[in-house]
Amino acid sequence: LPAGERARAPGVNPLTASPNTETSRADTDDPLVLRANAWCGAEVVGALNDAASLEWGERPEPRPRATRDDRAPLALDLSQWRDPRVGWGLVVPDRDDCPPADKAIGLDLCEPLQTLLRRRAPAPVLRWRADLPEGRLRRYAPDGSAADLNLRGARGTGALAVPYYLLIAAGPTQIPWRVQYRLQTEAFVGRLDLERNALARYVDALLSDWPRSRVRRSRPLIWATDHGHPDITRLMRKTLAEQLAREFADDREHEFEMDGGVLIEREATGARLIQALIERDPAFVMTSSHGSTSPLDDTAAMRATLGLPVDQARQRLALGELARWDAYGTIWYAHACCSAGADGASNFSDIVAARSTLRETLDAIARVGAAQAPLPSALLGGARPARAFVGHVEPTFDWTLRDPITGQRNTESLIDAFYGGLHRTGSWPIGLALHAHFHAISGLLLDHADALQQIAASIPGARERARRTKLIALDRLALVLLGDPTVRLGDSG
Repeated sequence: LPAGERARAPGVNPLTASPNTETSRADTDDPLVLRANAWCGAEVVGALNDAASLEWGERPEPRPRATRDDRAPLALDLSQWRDPRVGWGLVVPDRDDCPPADKAIGLDLCEPLQTLLRRRAPAPVLRWRADLPEGRLRRYAPDGSAADLNLRGARGTGALAVPYYLLIAAGPTQIPWRVQYRLQTEAFVGRLDLERNALARYVDALLSDWPRSRVRRSRPLIWATDHGHPDITRLMRKTLAEQLAREFADDREHEFEMDGGVLIEREATGARLIQALIERDPAFVMTSSHGSTSPLDDTAAMRATLGLPVDQARQRLALGELARWDAYGTIWYAHACCSAGADGASNFSDIVAARSTLRETLDAIARVGAAQAPLPSALLGGARPARAFVGHVEPTFDWTLRDPITGQRNTESLIDAFYGGLHRTGSWPIGLALHAHFHAISGLLLDHADALQQIAASIPGARERARRTKLIALDRLALVLLGDPTVRLGDSG
């Protein structure tokens, strides 16, 4: 919901009130320093005051075409994915060793995916190939013909159409993260990167809507570390975690029980998080912290703990201890570096100086390769799978949380997604709830294209503007949904 339409009860809620609740530009040090929410044993920062950083900002990104408002016309309710004008479809890698007619109906896919297709029919099977132009997916027809479709044409499940809801059933080595980045600007996209048995468990839970789940919609859990200014966790706490906690606490219907549901700073330990998960059975969890990216010189060790939340005592969340909690049916958002995974090449390497913790961390993450992080793998692939996980590929940055020029908070789309869309608006599907966050990327890339034109015209400040808008756009793109995009918030009643 737009910020102006959200009702807030008057007064300050004691659960979230603190002397550091509001943001200010005083929290920003040097505007030529970039901070990330990774943790390699030290604060991860990098200087921006060199020519290579400005040149990075001047490399053009694809200029987006003007897009229609995906929420129109009013007669089309995008929350109803079974409507053939909306639709759900599967995205899988293409292959050349299977007849096109079989690929049209997914006969080459594993049994869990075939079961999912049968139960969700009519559901198109769309294929990704490395030789396709960006933003296109191949759809085979039963007669053996094929068409390479884009998302700006017909939508839904009809012939030569692409559904609004898309589930990528492949890991990032098979279908790269960049494909998900591109698709989610115009569709509601999730991903399942699970081995066959884990995939079967998730599909069974999805098709039966997590029966006998104990999760409680009325008991969300917010957990946020704060290592003090100028560490990025202070900004994350103030612009995102506390703002979201206040929405729940000040809900005009008083539907949310927040006593014990907001763990910040000294309470943000791994032990307290696990205890609260067990006690509250939350349908929604939000964690805000650094994400583990250490040790930088041991790729295998980094991969094993990549993106795990780092608590107030600077200890990684123990996955073994987390297994004490039943995650069945939960949706978890982890605002942390690499909480969703890593890629084989960073989009941000050239923006900071080579001899900085940020550049060294980006290079070390790239050596991990394209991979899903262990936390979502455990949550979605366990014996009792979670509904969905939302997280980041690569680090996230302070500029994306708050405008470095004006100090304006830029987290409203995430707050609206998780409070407004997921909890208040008749419980939208998670893919739809997140769409406003991605819809804003078109404007950022248009701003970047404008800045490139201003550079050519020698307008002062244009190079800095190009760098800033490109970084924020790419940072937003790297937020990904893991799990099916049609899942809604659960509640045991």
